[in-house]
Amino acid sequence: MNTTPATEPSGTTAAAPAATGSGEAPAPATPPHWTEQLTSTLREGLTTDETLVPTADALRGGGMRVLHHWHARTTLPLLAATDPTDGEESTRPLTPVKPLIDLHLRAADGTLAPTAAWATALHPVLLTTYRRAYPHVTAYAEAHVNARDYALANGRTCTEADEYGHKYARLSTTTNAEAFATTHADALTWALAHAYAYATADPDAYTATFPSSQTRATAHAASTPEDVPDPSVFLHLATGLAMALKEQGN
Repeated sequence: MNTTPATEPSGTTAAAPAATGSGEAPAPATPPHWTEQLTSTLREGLTTDETLVPTADALRGGGMRVLHHWHARTTLPLLAATDPTDGEESTRPLTPVKPLIDLHLRAADGTLAPTAAWATALHPVLLTTYRRAYPHVTAYAEAHVNARDYALANGRTCTEADEYGHKYARLSTTTNAEAFATTHADALTWALAHAYAYATADPDAYTATFPSSQTRATAHAASTPEDVPDPSVFLHLATGLAMALKEQGN
């Protein structure tokens, strides 16, 4: 008997927007400077005093060395500290942050590693981060409901339909989460590697990687598995950024 729904349960894959007007896709808008993206994202995530977030102008004055310091001392240790330690979560791989922390520390001191070194250190961290940032709970629930309803519509009993729904949801969520993580990690690795390797010469390269989205992914990955970023995570990221700015002498 065929146990696969006729269509993929909705809510797990985002479709590309259709082109309008002449039929050609519109030219992408120029993203805000990386300092504006980062500070606005942190302010949006806070439920407390937004003044804890440094201003974009102050961050721009500090430059990319502040960013490297922040990643080395705040974002990457946070991801390592929130790695799963027990239960089913223990089956998910830990975040291999140390090689990337070392590169960021060197860059914060003014020594930039070559692009290949950044790429090697970045990819496993990005892969684990985006795998953890995937909305597992929501995706599982939607897949289960859709598959269960499909089974009920095809003559299964309630018990059989529920079991089938869970089986499909497990397979679907695992597959989609891995695809989500791989796609993001592959797309970002070389873009970030080039941005970090040539950071002092071209911060625009980092701007083009949309650090706002990466910051949100970090917040999701470091939060509970309920698909909702914890405001305390944004608070930690904001205070860490302020400390990085202070310690870099600005």
